[in-house]
Amino acid sequence: MLIDPTRLLDDCERAWREAGEPPAGVVEPAAAVRTALVLEALVAYRLLADHSDLPRDTVFARWPACAVHTVALADGSELPRLVAEAHARVLAARPDLGSHGAALENAGEWSRAAHEAARSLGWTWHASAVADQSGTPSRSPAPPPELRLGPGAGSVLLTLPDGPDAGDWHLSADGEVFEARPPYWVLPGPVRRVEVTDAAGTTHVSAVVAPDIALLAFDADGHHIPPDEPLPAAEICLLHAGTLRTEGTDPGVVELPTPYGWSGWTLSRVSLTGVTRVRASAAVSGRWLDVAAGRPLGWEGGATLPWIRGDDGAPVWHRPPALRLPRRPGEPDARRWQAEVRRPGHGEPLARHTGAPGVLIDPWKDVPRPLLGPYEILVHRVGSRRRRRLAAFLAEGITAEPTAEWRLLAPHGGLAPARLTLGTAGPVTASAHAVVFSPYEITKTLVLGDGVRRFAVEACVPHSEVRLELGGSPQTWSVRPLDIDAADLAGESALTVRLPEQAVAVTPLLALVVEGTTLHTLPPERRTRTRRGDLRYSLAALADTVRDCVKAEIRLLVAGESVHVATVRTQPIAEEVVPDGGGLLLRGLRHPGELNARLYAVFAPWQQPLTATVDQSGRIPLPAAWRSLGPLIVHLDAGAPTPTAPGWPRLRDRDTLVLRRSPWTSTADYGTGARVSEYLAGHGALPRGADVIPYQWIVAAHGRDLQACGARETAPAECRGTLADAGPTALTGAADSALRSGELASVLAGSGLAALWIREVVDPAAVRHVWRQAPLCALLLTAPLLPYLSGGLAYDVGELYPQETELLAEVGQFLGDAAIALLAGQADPSAAVGRFGAQTRALDQLPAYQQQAVWRSARVVPRGLLDSDTRADAAWQAFRARKDLQYHATREEFRDGLDAVAIFLDDGHPDLAQAFRGRDPGRLHGPGEAWMRVPQMSLGCALIARLASAGDARATGLERGLRHLWTPVASHAPDLTAVDIALAECLVTAEAVHNTG
Repeated sequence: MLIDPTRLLDDCERAWREAGEPPAGVVEPAAAVRTALVLEALVAYRLLADHSDLPRDTVFARWPACAVHTVALADGSELPRLVAEAHARVLAARPDLGSHGAALENAGEWSRAAHEAARSLGWTWHASAVADQSGTPSRSPAPPPELRLGPGAGSVLLTLPDGPDAGDWHLSADGEVFEARPPYWVLPGPVRRVEVTDAAGTTHVSAVVAPDIALLAFDADGHHIPPDEPLPAAEICLLHAGTLRTEGTDPGVVELPTPYGWSGWTLSRVSLTGVTRVRASAAVSGRWLDVAAGRPLGWEGGATLPWIRGDDGAPVWHRPPALRLPRRPGEPDARRWQAEVRRPGHGEPLARHTGAPGVLIDPWKDVPRPLLGPYEILVHRVGSRRRRRLAAFLAEGITAEPTAEWRLLAPHGGLAPARLTLGTAGPVTASAHAVVFSPYEITKTLVLGDGVRRFAVEACVPHSEVRLELGGSPQTWSVRPLDIDAADLAGESALTVRLPEQAVAVTPLLALVVEGTTLHTLPPERRTRTRRGDLRYSLAALADTVRDCVKAEIRLLVAGESVHVATVRTQPIAEEVVPDGGGLLLRGLRHPGELNARLYAVFAPWQQPLTATVDQSGRIPLPAAWRSLGPLIVHLDAGAPTPTAPGWPRLRDRDTLVLRRSPWTSTADYGTGARVSEYLAGHGALPRGADVIPYQWIVAAHGRDLQACGARETAPAECRGTLADAGPTALTGAADSALRSGELASVLAGSGLAALWIREVVDPAAVRHVWRQAPLCALLLTAPLLPYLSGGLAYDVGELYPQETELLAEVGQFLGDAAIALLAGQADPSAAVGRFGAQTRALDQLPAYQQQAVWRSARVVPRGLLDSDTRADAAWQAFRARKDLQYHATREEFRDGLDAVAIFLDDGHPDLAQAFRGRDPGRLHGPGEAWMRVPQMSLGCALIARLASAGDARATGLERGLRHLWTPVASHAPDLTAVDIALAECLVTAEAVHNTG
């Protein structure tokens, strides 16, 4: 009997989606036969897509469950053979499909596609590693990640080496934990350093922002130039905080749009020819970067394809470039430089070349042809181990021709369609001869091959796009009309439109249109030193006009067209969310454009949120596994999802909805997470054990929200009590919770762990791991060693073991220079920061957008936890929560608690008492300003807790009495609590060292 392949795939897709993730164990014969048929059908449809010039991955997108189950049931080692056999059978039956130059199927590509399909379905299944069939040499350890500018300089990326067995990479950015998949991770903003751990367990440390320099340099190809190397006398990009200052000739600065997440920074393209040195105004005084007067290392000649790029945004060279060896000032010709060409991740070089400083060499002369794929050049002076790395993606002989040099915005959304025609001359082939871009397609994936290797690249035609700026922070670029909440217009908001330079000869206007009538027009800002074609429009002038409108459109009047670029609404995106068959339904939907939803499981708050696209009818599809997870938190986000990992949502956000009545089914899996979920759902007791500790941290940190959404009422308090009983083990287990320092601080305060007495560092190696993932907890674990940073005669660093010395090195990295000064007994350089006084009272009278303008400069440059900028940012968070804090601060026992702390510190702790009184807001102008006493209470509780941790019995009793007052303060102002715990630790340690003499 003949089987319709489409019906077969549809039936299997439906059955496998309902069944959920692939089962582990031996496959039944009937399932094996069905899997083989599905595998052959998928191969056939991929060949048909190839024959029709369609992306082959659309097959996996249409039948994702089939892709997952097929790869899972075909064992990882057998997958290459099974795919090759299916490919041969299909071509034997349909030889015409091979006449189009069909490329061979790659098992590694199937594994990666299956993994992405599993992620789209909300499954946690991972593909097995597939053996490399390319016949290439054995791989060496993965190269370290590289910092670079992303495509269009719109972001800062950390490239992650890819491969069939790459797996997930674990990242820790200044103590905040993320997970990422190759080929890159988008930095969420300025961070000092990122520690990256690959699937094999190898850890790489990448320095990003040096606070004393506050400047990042990137060469013409977007590769990061290390700060310890002189800048090349060429055109480069500088990402800097503050203004740019140079010595020498005028650098000809051109300001570019700010990369995503780098609010307060400026990206400038400068020519350093004739410039002697450069610095950012936010850098430490006198901290200049020198410009090399000799020839810089770099590519010369060659040609790139502007419409094709590598998966990390790197240009693709179709005519290989030559390499200019570096030449330092005064370097003699007799000194030789060596360049090695190799494949990334492979140990053996393909070619070696030696030349004099500054000469031009052809590095590809002895490299086997054809030149296709990524290469890296390692350049070093002969006899030196220090090497510079250059990367290039080559596709020799490939040509590309678009139907338009620039894709403009279409009047009703999206972009004008375009077509890219590809040509080949030689053994290098492309998976499609023509690439067609629909209105909402920006990039398309192509596969370039030479008969042995295959590499994925992206095709993209330059295009117009729009970007919203809120509170001075730029959002992501989009080709769809933006959704703007009218409440955001009153703040520091702006809209930037990217156009080709020739389109701004006649100034385009921005028009506010309500029911077909133009109510207001805006000209672009006259900003100097900006990219021509990027027009920025301040939206604050529209705030009063749209206040009484339900909905309004913002349209761009350009070249005789009226282009819809944004929608302004005065009401929430939707009224409520309800179950709807196999998904969710938004009622009262008011958003007409692209809409995404992030779903969080209340009974499993540690689970990564599910990102789903909302269709035009307001329906959110749910994978089978998510239909029985219990209550859900649904956060709606207009436009494209952000490239960074989402944090826990704010329940008070009007675009965050809660589905409280949702079925929860006890799962057959009885792992740790499943047992804690059962407990949150009201079944059974709280699980105990070391493996449960990270889950207990998460429940305790998000306790108020979980209670409000239907979780067990007593769960937060019980988790805090269990963590307190676990003692140092709880602090160590926090490393696997992926919580921020502020979230950890709120639990430390509420559980009493902030007062835990730790006599010695038993296992420095374990504490070193905690420093990477949960540095605030690591600080408490390292407390017995902190006196060795005081410089006191009684504490000689030479007495410590090397691992203990490594722990002390982390203290300055996390806390900053202010901590070292405090531990040495010096005065607090930022004592006034964090106090609510007369200036805060004046700030309270300003409109919201002016308040933001005053505080927006905080944390522009990432600094230590106790540096003034970080403390100001924490105080700003507490100031924004003043209405919630006011309720707790007006209670009589709050004032009694302040008096108890003052009496205790006055009795034998004069230095601590002085720091505590330094937070006194002074005389208040009425009971409505009681919230101004919160920073003083926060520091007072932290001081008592850290005195208790030092073995003071009286402080231990007082800390227990203050804990119920400190807990709500810590929950509403967690970052201020983190600062105060660290500050108190330094002050208490300094006092102990002083008393020791």
